[in-house]
Amino acid sequence: MSQNSPAYNAGGATPATFAALKNKACALPYSSDKYEPPTPDEIDALIKLAGWSQNDAAKIVGVTYNPKKGSSTIRKWRAKNPKEYREIPYAAWRLMLLHAGVVNV
Repeated sequence: MSQNSPAYNAGGATPATFAALKNKACALPYSSDKYEPPTPDEIDALIKLAGWSQNDAAKIVGVTYNPKKGSSTIRKWRAKNPKEYREIPYAAWRLMLLHAGVVNV
């Protein structure tokens, strides 16, 4: 008997490269009328593409982390569960984009 797996990232909304992420509305400056906050998938994609751990990302943006358990703040920004999810502040997101080289000053 075969099992059906849920289809995540249907439609290719999650960027697979830095170039794809750079072309998303979440990479625009906050002052742009077309700026949209990043989704948990976009945050997750940036962290994975950059090769960062939760602790690495936490150090970049200056939030707390546990060397063994990671960062609850980063985890909440990446959460798909609405009860767990917290929107990432624009400054933290922009800092991550800058650090990864996706955008320039």
